[in-house]
Amino acid sequence: MKKFSAFAAVGALTLSACLPSPELSVDDIDLGRYASAMAQVGCIDFDGITHAEIRNLTGWKDTKLDKVQEEAVAQLQAIEQPGGGIRSTVGACA
Repeated sequence: MKKFSAFAAVGALTLSACLPSPELSVDDIDLGRYASAMAQVGCIDFDGITHAEIRNLTGWKDTKLDKVQEEAVAQLQAIEQPGGGIRSTVGACA
């Protein structure tokens, strides 16, 4: 029985490693918060200053903000600017 319990515990840990951590998953609420924060900073995140402002407005760490930005671009809620940065295309920024 102890061997089975140890095997089950290792299997559960392995499976949990495959699931995205809650802090890095992105949902519609995150995208809405991002769009709102982008509108507050002028609809464009193009330098470290606006990135920090968005991070402060949302309370996200850089890894979460990067993931939300990637998802916003993937869902065409933001576009990458040719000279760098990201411009929101939804809400007040549309």
